[in-house]
Amino acid sequence: MFRVKSSFKAKLEIKAPLNQVREFFADLHHFTDFLGGVESIRREPGGVMRWTIATDTPVGRVRMSLPVRQTSANSDVIEWSPALHENQNLMRYSLKFEERNGMTQVQVSQQVDLRRKRAWDLHPGVGLMGEARLSSALQRRINEAIAEFLLQVKERLERGAR
Repeated sequence: MFRVKSSFKAKLEIKAPLNQVREFFADLHHFTDFLGGVESIRREPGGVMRWTIATDTPVGRVRMSLPVRQTSANSDVIEWSPALHENQNLMRYSLKFEERNGMTQVQVSQQVDLRRKRAWDLHPGVGLMGEARLSSALQRRINEAIAEFLLQVKERLERGAR
C-alpha cells in the first residue's frame, strides 16, 4: 500500500465575536475563495461535500477529490471527516471555537491521507519520488496554504469587527 500523509495543527486568536467567526468558517465558499489549492466544494447526495484540491509537487500537479461529511453536532465545533465507504482520499478537518476575553480562539486541525495500491495510481511520477519525499512536499504546501488562509481570515474578520 502506498500512502501519502499530511497534517496541520494551529491555534488562532481573532478579535471578533465567536458567532461571527463560526459563521465565516461554516460558509464553505470562503474556503474556495481564500484557501489556495481548493478548486471547488460541491454538495452531493447524502450530506457529502466533495472538496477538489490541486497542488504542485516535485513530480507535477496532483489533483485530488476528497469526499467528506460533517461529523460534529457540537455548536462550537465544525468537523468534516471522510465520507462513509471512502478508502483512498481521506481528509479530516476540525475547527473548535472558544470565546475568551472578547476574542475567539480557533483550534484548527487537518489530516490528509491518500492511499493507493501503487504509487503510480496516485500520479505517474510519484514512484520516482517515494512516500516520504512526497509526504514532506505535500505537508509543506498544505501548511503554507492553510497558514496564509488563516492570516487572511483573521485580517478580514478583525476588520469587520471594528
